[in-house]
Amino acid sequence: MSAFLVAWGDVVSGAHGLVDQALEVDPLGGTSVAWSASLHQLNVRPIAEDDRLPACQKNKQTKGAPVPEVHAVLQAFVTSKRALVLATLTAEQRTVAEAGLVTLLEHAKAHYAQKASEPVKRGLFKHAKVTAAKHQYGTTSGPEVYVMECPVCRGPRQTEALSCVFCGADL
Repeated sequence: MSAFLVAWGDVVSGAHGLVDQALEVDPLGGTSVAWSASLHQLNVRPIAEDDRLPACQKNKQTKGAPVPEVHAVLQAFVTSKRALVLATLTAEQRTVAEAGLVTLLEHAKAHYAQKASEPVKRGLFKHAKVTAAKHQYGTTSGPEVYVMECPVCRGPRQTEALSCVFCGADL
């Protein structure tokens, strides 16, 4: 059963990653290096350049890759992982897992369509999200403390030395 859980986790995280990749495509209806690589890896034919923007307008998208293209990529991804997910299951478990895959696929498609139609927030808010996403928790040893003046003579600290240049006291 643990092999099933690992395979199922790969499918869920992979579908989530593909949705995120598609949402990051900028400009609307365009493509990116990562998105093109995903299309190529899953053998999905991209929508023609002339049809990309009309497909986005038809679905009232405000960002991301065209919905029909994303749906095709998600379908190809889930289909490619289907055999791996079902490999270690019994017949009854396969029936339930098949239904779960269909539900996962439908939820991923609906989630993308909903997120791609949300208003785009520009400016500082977007910048803050990018900065927060890059922050790695637990990578530093803790905050560093700097003494800005000598505790004895109150002279300013002018060098990185751990002694005061005015009175010689330890900082």
